[in-house]
Amino acid sequence: MRPSLRARRHVPGARREELHPLTGEPVEVVTDDGARLHVDVDPVGHAHGSGGPTVVLCHGYALSSDCWHFQRLALRGRYRLVLPDQRGHGRSGRGPAGPVSVARLADDLGQVLDAVAPTGPVVLVGHSLGGMTVMELAARRPDLLPRVSAVALLATSAGGMAAVDHGLPLLGHHLVRWAELALERAEHRYDVLERSRRAGADLEQLLVRHWNFAGPVGPELLRLSARMMAQTPVDVIADLLPAFSTLDEREALAGLAGRPVLVLAAERDLMTPAAHSLEIAEAIPGAEHVLVRGAGHLLMLEHPSVVTARLERLLSRRAPVAATVQEVVVPLARRTRGRGTR
Repeated sequence: MRPSLRARRHVPGARREELHPLTGEPVEVVTDDGARLHVDVDPVGHAHGSGGPTVVLCHGYALSSDCWHFQRLALRGRYRLVLPDQRGHGRSGRGPAGPVSVARLADDLGQVLDAVAPTGPVVLVGHSLGGMTVMELAARRPDLLPRVSAVALLATSAGGMAAVDHGLPLLGHHLVRWAELALERAEHRYDVLERSRRAGADLEQLLVRHWNFAGPVGPELLRLSARMMAQTPVDVIADLLPAFSTLDEREALAGLAGRPVLVLAAERDLMTPAAHSLEIAEAIPGAEHVLVRGAGHLLMLEHPSVVTARLERLLSRRAPVAATVQEVVVPLARRTRGRGTR
């Protein structure tokens, strides 16, 4: 039987000082289509030298690089960190108007690497849309793969998103299409939608909690998550939304083989269900698949110590450690499609 022990729940973000803004050396990368991307770079500390990898942390849909707050605190000074804001998110510009594909985001990421990490080993870490971007990068930029020494994919999917019910059986798989239609009809009235979002800030926080966290979190953490989403313009959300229903990165996964790959799944993820992470792990020979118990979609904020420990293990390539009571390492022999994540 799969262990199901649970620990007394720590509420991350309960202390206000834990979530003070983190800043590094700002770099602006201008892409080939003119988008101005903001990238934060945390240099390695002198005591740790400069021979280690550059760790690139790619955030998800309607978030920003601030979502890596706890991992950044733990890793900064020990590794060179690169934290780009995806186009239209955080402090990055939008680029040309119109739909944005995962392929476009992968090209952006490749150009960020060309600009701020042109040589030396890199470790790619992607959450949700950031993970999709990393997968697509493997297909579009094979020239970079020899320098990719490890990959971590958190709460993400390689395809099949059109069938996700988002926790609402019978109705949920229609939500994305309904949202697409609503945003299409409001295309020239995005300013009205933005005002409505501000007026409904309390409701937005409730929705953020429901769809992104599996249990109670501190108010500061909830406000951080809601702020990142509220600061993502409606037209950016609309431009990216169609990309999910057509997503198919399964062929790209072959490019990630031959290096340590960590696939972290959140047990109660309503956005990218845990079964999608299992499919990714099964498609990459030797990938480590870890299920984080009692976690929602924003697992790096909800269970920061679990995620950070797993990333540190990936970075150091140490011997296997025992799973904590909040996570389950799924043995390869026991992986069966559609099972092992419940």
